[in-house]
Amino acid sequence: MMHRCLAAWALAMLGVMLLGLNGCGSSPPTRFYILPSLTGTDAAAPTAPRELTLGVGPVTLHPYLDRTQIVTRSSRARLVLGEFDQWGAPPRDIIARALAENLSLLVPTDRVVLYPWPRTTVPDYQVTVDVTQFDAGPGGEVVLAARWQILNANEKELVMRMSRLTAAAGSHEYEATVTAMGRTIDALSRDLAAALQTIAQQAPQARAGRTRAPGEANDSSR
Repeated sequence: MMHRCLAAWALAMLGVMLLGLNGCGSSPPTRFYILPSLTGTDAAAPTAPRELTLGVGPVTLHPYLDRTQIVTRSSRARLVLGEFDQWGAPPRDIIARALAENLSLLVPTDRVVLYPWPRTTVPDYQVTVDVTQFDAGPGGEVVLAARWQILNANEKELVMRMSRLTAAAGSHEYEATVTAMGRTIDALSRDLAAALQTIAQQAPQARAGRTRAPGEANDSSR
């Protein structure tokens, strides 16, 4: 009798283990995303020196966004994290790279460096961005809210603005959401490029690609 009970218990435990393994095997694979950037057809006509050196970053995010999972909202107060839909890299890096690629076409300039850049490189202008909202609401509308600055080579603030940009995803699918997010980044890039072009036109004496000489003091001492 005891043997039959033990055998029945062992079979039951084996069944539970098999069910658990079957459940694990049925989990969907994780999908990874990046922001689509502008293409060569979006390149602007040169209005600033192409040898202009532009630094992009740092890009900072609100803590609720600084995670690998893509964030959406099921209501104004409730966040939803994409367990199986995630960024392919830290989102601040993805945003910075998308902005850099876009600005190289929109300013345009061939000299764009990402933060942190080498100490021997002093950009003519630096763009910093602080993202306070970057998600999709229950209606599928993506919202990008960001405060941004443009600094000169001496780290003096030339422009500081707040942008709030929206785009309709047209679907609750994550790929559609990320594509709409990319459109808001494109719009922010255009705002940045317009400000940079205006500044560059007003300052034709801007130093192009200035490189610090060996032994030269850092920017804060100039």
